[in-house]
Amino acid sequence: MPAKQRITRPYRIFGLLWVTRRCEAQISSLLSGECGIPEEAIQGGLHLTVYESRRPIPGVIPVRQSVKVAADIAETRFMVLAPGGENPRPELEPTRRSVGIRLTRRNQAIDPILGLRRNLYTRETTEVTKNRKATTDWTNAFGARHYQPHIKLLRPGSGVDRDLTKIGEVFRDRMGQIDFGKFEIRVLNDDRHRHGKGVRS
Repeated sequence: MPAKQRITRPYRIFGLLWVTRRCEAQISSLLSGECGIPEEAIQGGLHLTVYESRRPIPGVIPVRQSVKVAADIAETRFMVLAPGGENPRPELEPTRRSVGIRLTRRNQAIDPILGLRRNLYTRETTEVTKNRKATTDWTNAFGARHYQPHIKLLRPGSGVDRDLTKIGEVFRDRMGQIDFGKFEIRVLNDDRHRHGKGVRS
């Protein structure tokens, strides 16, 4: 009987900004207690993807470092995590989709986020991007064309109201800020790792 061929995952580099454990616990408590979201529908391991590449980049290696970045809640908006999900659309039912919170460009966390992002995308070469347009502050060479800093908060089946401004108002009223405590560059090139697991402060 022929041996099974090992399936490998495509190459990935991720720049991940991790929400602190304390802040994640506050968010989870708010979503379940104040907003009535079932605990099983609340996302764990909260993080914001700063950068993604699907090819090796010279000089980029795995690293984890402590940071102090705070996002002000006033400049956040809930959205369905789907193309065009920042605006209400009849075909996008929030309770059946993943839902997250995006940072507006006015958010105080944008400057440090873009600083981390630039440190990665400025290392891209033509060999990395090939026939793609290089990454910039607000566009991606890989994945979704336009970059929107966001954090996934809810899994499908959350029961959240179709009008996401309702949960957004509660969130902005109860939460002062979102604290990030760890930045990680993660390099994935086999099936032993998964995007979304890592260390936090």
